[in-house]
Amino acid sequence: MKALFYTGLLCCFLVVANVTLWIKTATQDLPFEQVKARYLGYFPAFLQNALILTLLNIGLCGISVWLLSRSRRLPGFGYRGTSITIIGLDILLISWLVFTLM
Repeated sequence: MKALFYTGLLCCFLVVANVTLWIKTATQDLPFEQVKARYLGYFPAFLQNALILTLLNIGLCGISVWLLSRSRRLPGFGYRGTSITIIGLDILLISWLVFTLM
C-alpha cells in the first residue's frame, strides 16, 4: 500500500513540475508561438505536441487520484490526510488542464 501512495505522489509531482515549467516559460516577455516553441523544446521529439502533453498530464493526474484513493486506508493520519490533500490538488489540476484544451 505504501508503494501505491508514493507512486501516486510521484505522478502528481511530475504534473506539478510540468505545469511549473509552463508557467515559468510563459511568463517571459515573448510572443505566444515563441513561448510554446521554447516550452516544447524541453521535451524529446516524440512528446513535442501540446495536446499529447496535456493528455499525458491528465492521465498522470487520474492515475494519481486512483492510487492515492486506494492508499487512503494506510494506518496513520499522515497518509490519509496527505492523500486527501493531493487528491484535491489532482482534481484541481485536471480541471485546469481540461479547461486549457477548450
